[in-house]
Amino acid sequence: MSQVHEALQSQRQVWRQVCQTMIKSRMGQSLPSTLPHRILLFGVGSSFFAAKLTAYTLSREMLTAKKRPILPVIACSSVGIGIEVIPKKGDWVFAFSHRGRSEATLAAMDQCSRAGAFTAWVTAQGAAGSPSAQLTIPTSELEKCEPHTVGMTSAVCAVTTLLVGSAAETWMSLSAQKDPDLAFLREKLVHPPTLILGEWEGEWIAREIALKLTEMTSIRPLVYGSEEYFHGPKILSENVGSTEKIWYIFSGGDQRSHQITSEYRVDISGASSLSWVSALVELQWSVLALALHLGKNSDAL
Repeated sequence: MSQVHEALQSQRQVWRQVCQTMIKSRMGQSLPSTLPHRILLFGVGSSFFAAKLTAYTLSREMLTAKKRPILPVIACSSVGIGIEVIPKKGDWVFAFSHRGRSEATLAAMDQCSRAGAFTAWVTAQGAAGSPSAQLTIPTSELEKCEPHTVGMTSAVCAVTTLLVGSAAETWMSLSAQKDPDLAFLREKLVHPPTLILGEWEGEWIAREIALKLTEMTSIRPLVYGSEEYFHGPKILSENVGSTEKIWYIFSGGDQRSHQITSEYRVDISGASSLSWVSALVELQWSVLALALHLGKNSDAL
């Protein structure tokens, strides 16, 4: 069994452990006593995608809970801090770095600290810390190989559990679900995708899955938001007569869904702000299934 396979099998147990750690440690008491002006989240690679998915979760929570004030929640790449987003006093900053070694993320944290923001470092257990962090939030154990799967989802689990009162219950419910059937996926997914599409959370799941495909199979599919796909890429494909093999992450409200013919579709369904998690997990297992079908070593990187 590969290390990636072992990590995926342990993922739901890790969520339970992260929730229990966040609750028992009473880490929420380490947050400032006043509400933030803004919540900023950043990282690079899978950590960036974790930041984006966390931002969507927090925003949807505030939009659906009428009593909760609606605060700006901004996620960007670590290199966007100071250019796309200017940190300032009153911000709460969450920097995601699984191994704690990203120079861009460390530099962004330092910039946020110097600006007077409250700074939290979201990283694996035992990973390198940030001297600029006022709070360190532990996630999973360090993953044994480069295709990070559990590290990515456990980071979202930790931050949402810290900031959203109902999140722990939702993560515990998700942890009780069964994993996808790997044997079924191996039979179903025999052709690698050329395109992965999605909107909102679906787009960032698509970007994460494209990265996992590159890391685990050396396949490099293109990724677009659903609407973006119809502004150029689709026309180009039609003009050259190519037949795309599309993996599509459907989100309710995606007005382009009826125009997308996909070989593999995964739906984000449910009222919870964390409904996207099940779709991501299914696709993580799907990448492993495709790697096994193609005879690839998923731990190669």
